Amino acid sequence: MKKAIIDTDAGIDDAIAILIAIRSNVDILGITTVSGNVNVEQVTDNVLRLLHFAGRDDISVFKGATTSLVQQSVPESVYIHGKNGLGNVELPKAPRKVSEIPAPYAIYKLARENPGVTLVTLGPLTNIAMAINLYPELKKNVSKIVAMGGAVKMGNITQFAEFNFYTDPEAAEFVLNAGIPIVLTPWDTVISVPLTEDELSRAFKKESKYRNLVVSMEQVIFSFVEKYWGKRVTYLADPIAMASFIQPSIIKNRTFGKVKMELNYNTMRGASVLCEGESVEIITEINKDKFLYFISNI
Repeated sequence: MKKAIIDTDAGIDDAIAILIAIRSNVDILGITTVSGNVNVEQVTDNVLRLLHFAGRDDISVFKGATTSLVQQSVPESVYIHGKNGLGNVELPKAPRKVSEIPAPYAIYKLARENPGVTLVTLGPLTNIAMAINLYPELKKNVSKIVAMGGAVKMGNITQFAEFNFYTDPEAAEFVLNAGIPIVLTPWDTVISVPLTEDELSRAFKKESKYRNLVVSMEQVIFSFVEKYWGKRVTYLADPIAMASFIQPSIIKNRTFGKVKMELNYNTMRGASVLCEGESVEIITEINKDKFLYFISNI
């Protein structure tokens, strides 16, 4: 069984990715939260509620960074993920509280106790950078980082930058150079796999309690994309990254390179630039049919 620590800013696609991991019998050692799609307090509450909904109150949740390492965090993307980050869907309140252990230490502690664990990162890399900086020996116990982030050619928050890496580019640069193997799903790969409402609905078993939740949460995304891009589709960024970790057969093409972050305060800030090298495995294409078949088991 694959062991993972999930780091998330718990928007809609994060929630779907976490459900995928739960339903795929991944050994989730813990979930750490970070500000991103919404503030870290809301993110943490979202994760607790989601785990309770899925019957997994046994998975520990650790609250992390409230803001990025250097810059003031970008405004919460409430218009994209709804005011609560879950498409305004209200899940039942969880009966338990978040752990008192801060996220960076939790990452180190869990990895030390489970050498070879994978870090699956679905949001800004602030917690990961802090954990590596505070506990350099963490690098010996993590087999790889599976991340959703960056953009090779086209971003989603600016023309050049993807949201997760743009939110904390200094953290992304630090992690990319930490020496831990990284498997990266960039935004370019995600937008090559648009899903219509019908495709998303048919992807889940009709009798599954998760089907209505997923389709309901995604309504705000469908409306946002339709308003600004003229087509009613969604893009499952974090679920694609999660699926690539659990079921690598969905990966159709990949390349290797070195990724550097643009850190200057100009129109390119937050851009991820592909350079010569082989330190990062970049997923460039996935098999849509295999991906849909994989998530149909939720």
